[in-house]
Amino acid sequence: MLPDLLAEINRQGGYETGEGPAPVVSLELFFEGNDDLASIGCNLIDHPGLPHFFTVLRNLRDRAEVHDVWVGISDVLPDPEWPFSDYVYVITSASAAQVQNWVASLQPDEPLSGWWNELPPAQEVSIPAGMRLVTLWWD
Repeated sequence: MLPDLLAEINRQGGYETGEGPAPVVSLELFFEGNDDLASIGCNLIDHPGLPHFFTVLRNLRDRAEVHDVWVGISDVLPDPEWPFSDYVYVITSASAAQVQNWVASLQPDEPLSGWWNELPPAQEVSIPAGMRLVTLWWD
């Protein structure tokens, strides 16, 4: 729920837009209790809904080729609004094209290789040997 999400963001140093590393949170922390369509994928003309986002990203994380999936926090809005994200980190042995194919229904932009804004997140995200970082994002 929102208080737990905000507490985790604060534990990681909070977030000042454009200032330093951004927090990252688990799928559960970001999506459970979230009913704010503007919190992720807000520019999509045909938004598939937050339950669909959550399901697709959990299914992605459950794949054998995927080590983990993290939601990057792009902005913290005034209470009671949900924090905003426009990117998700996927730690995987699969290619960026394959990851994009698996999440096609979420309509991400072309995946990136590397950290969002070229800065590692505030929370350590491990990338095991044989894995790579794929960043999914929505503009």
